[in-house]
Amino acid sequence: MHTFEQTYLGKVLLRGLRQRCPRCGRGRLFAHGFTLYERCPVCGWVYEREEGYWTGAMAVNLVLTEVLATALVFILIIARAPAWVVFGLGLPLVALLPIIFFRSTKALWMSIDFILNPVPLR
Repeated sequence: MHTFEQTYLGKVLLRGLRQRCPRCGRGRLFAHGFTLYERCPVCGWVYEREEGYWTGAMAVNLVLTEVLATALVFILIIARAPAWVVFGLGLPLVALLPIIFFRSTKALWMSIDFILNPVPLR
């Protein structure tokens, strides 16, 4: 019996969560900050497949941000928090979460792409 980590899906998702190359699992995706390497420093896999490739990462980032912000707002409304608290926490959250999730959603998008368009792993 295989564990999740031994399956193609498991390997690729875990590599994405660790922000590693989805192909080899060893190369880092980011040089520093928000600067993505052009290709994997270990196996040479080109990270940006085509123009517009990162549109999917932006969509993942948007959905994740909106789900978390909406959950917070609902919790605050159910707790009968004043409107200034709801807006005071909700608006900054909506502005900051896309920045916080930038690297993770790019890595996750690359993993999703590998799952949808399988490539032999190394």
